[in-house]
Amino acid sequence: MLSVALTGGIGSGKTAVGDIFYQLGKDKGLKLLDADQIARSLLQGSLNDSPSQSLIQVRDLFGADIFHSGKLDRTRLRALIFNSPKQKKQLESILHPQVYRTILQQLNRYRQQPDIKIIITAIPLFFETISETGQLQFDRILVVDVPESIQIQRSMHRDQSTRGLIQQIINSQTDRNTRLTRADDIIDNSGDTKYLKSQVKKLYNFYRTLS
Repeated sequence: MLSVALTGGIGSGKTAVGDIFYQLGKDKGLKLLDADQIARSLLQGSLNDSPSQSLIQVRDLFGADIFHSGKLDRTRLRALIFNSPKQKKQLESILHPQVYRTILQQLNRYRQQPDIKIIITAIPLFFETISETGQLQFDRILVVDVPESIQIQRSMHRDQSTRGLIQQIINSQTDRNTRLTRADDIIDNSGDTKYLKSQVKKLYNFYRTLS
């Protein structure tokens, strides 16, 4: 079995790459895990109806103003934490241990299943949280790469966020050169969808030989 960490900066296209891998291998023993999806699930629900412990902790940390009708306003939370490094770290201290514990449990379960050949785990902050992700023991690190100008353009369009906020997020992440230097594999997502799919397919076939 081959375990691959999929990462990249904001707006690089990690989700698109993960989706293509999944479509190529879902019937051939490939599993896809996503740290962002796990984190979102921890903050789902409402303060008004059996809230999760994570949701209560976020309310206690940031106050009730970032909730609307009991549900978390993720846009407001995002803007808030990227204007306060201290609060960003506090939020990460709530979510990261639970997210990585869940990933570790799922990886261990999949490793016991001989029909599973490849596990792709999308972790946006892989390098930023290397002390926590190190315990997950990946065989390969795959970085999705685009120039910063494309990161900004795509993120502004996708999230309806300001250029300033996107730049703050980029500045808070591991720099591009460090990601590329530490990657085992790199996908260039600065072109069109056809080009992206061709790269993912080639890499998927390579991963199959390794698994």
